[in-house]
Amino acid sequence: MQSQSKPITISILIPVYNVADYVKECLNSILVQIDDNAEIIVMNDASTDNSWEVLQAYQTHPKITLVQAPHNRGLSGTRNALLPLATNQYVWFIDSDDAMHDGAYTKVVNALASMDIDMLGGNYMAWRGDNKRPKKAFVGPANQIINNDSLQFIKNIVENNSNHVWNKVYKRSVIEKISFQQGKKFEDIYYMTDLSKVIKNFAFIDYPLIDYRERQGSIVQTLDKKYVDDYLGAFLYRVNHLKANLGEDPSFQNYLHYKTYNRYAGLVKKLKDNQQLDMLNYLKDHFNIKFDHIYRCIGQQIGWIRYQKLGFKHRQTEKILSQ
Repeated sequence: MQSQSKPITISILIPVYNVADYVKECLNSILVQIDDNAEIIVMNDASTDNSWEVLQAYQTHPKITLVQAPHNRGLSGTRNALLPLATNQYVWFIDSDDAMHDGAYTKVVNALASMDIDMLGGNYMAWRGDNKRPKKAFVGPANQIINNDSLQFIKNIVENNSNHVWNKVYKRSVIEKISFQQGKKFEDIYYMTDLSKVIKNFAFIDYPLIDYRERQGSIVQTLDKKYVDDYLGAFLYRVNHLKANLGEDPSFQNYLHYKTYNRYAGLVKKLKDNQQLDMLNYLKDHFNIKFDHIYRCIGQQIGWIRYQKLGFKHRQTEKILSQ
């Protein structure tokens, strides 16, 4: 149990880049919820629209610190630059085109007050237009401390595909040991892998923390060489960097390989559907041997039905790449 004598303090860190149409809604969703124990630090990453002008309306707000970056660093670089500015016990990264879900701040503070943990996660709402859909972002029990032995954290992330940074709140002293990989798309996947190696325990609450805005033209819409390199690279990074620990749990190693190959097969199909033959050839030349090796390491322990379905995907993938 956390001591009730000391208040829970949270630094909310918000990178901003060309989100003039959304950043006001983001900040207001936070301001209506937080108490005197929270701070908001906003860094404008050399936006080329009028985001900085929009932010000037908050220049004198006592809870908000505005910072102008000297040059564009990208999302990862801006998050890395924001972290040393935080002064509170916990850190919450929120993207500037999203919003804090109504009631989330109080839920987070109450949970952190009752559990001494390195990370608290929650669900989120997928937000497109006027429609919001609830998304479950963890498996297992809520409101329960889980020790991160035997790779429990990464197991939860892999099982539920919950690689998001913004639906989690972190103890600052813990994440100061790691950083976001700059210049990468899918930086959250790399970060979750690195986080799994430094946190001692964690918990989830069964409540949405973020309204995640799904925008046209976002990272998930782009299928170019950079997308392929960083997307597949993120999952290879996870397999390779957890290799030393995976040997302690052959069952999870098998499952991680299964999930990783599924990601690869899904991307191959997507490129085929998009008729991006040049990217299929690039993928075949640079990644197929690595992912075929991962496929051949998968055993029937994943279950007979899964194993049969994966075999079908493998044959389809090889057929597409041989054309």
